[in-house]
Amino acid sequence: MAITVRWKDQERTSIETRFNDPWTLDDFIEARKKWHRMIKSVDHHVPIFLDMTQTFQPPKGILRHFSAIHRTPHPRQGHIYVHGMNPEYNKLRDHIVEGVVDPLKAVKFIDSAEILA
Repeated sequence: MAITVRWKDQERTSIETRFNDPWTLDDFIEARKKWHRMIKSVDHHVPIFLDMTQTFQPPKGILRHFSAIHRTPHPRQGHIYVHGMNPEYNKLRDHIVEGVVDPLKAVKFIDSAEILA
């Protein structure tokens, strides 16, 4: 699969999302729907970890969909942690955090996948 979404641990404390090229906007939309279903199944805030280490070319139109993460978050969605952004994605960095008004739903760029371990 181009984008895989799974619980990071058995306690269902965070969601891990891995991007693999090539992926499409439809793949991203489906991943977001799955986040919502997963978060709905628990009664606590759930941070989302985006592993971008295996994706190198964003699909056209992705900015609108990245910003949708902030326009329509699940009420229990926690921080979004982004790991492994290559130069093409780094150009989008400011747009990924655009529109964040709730500090509990902040986007954090991390150097290590172990931050959520």
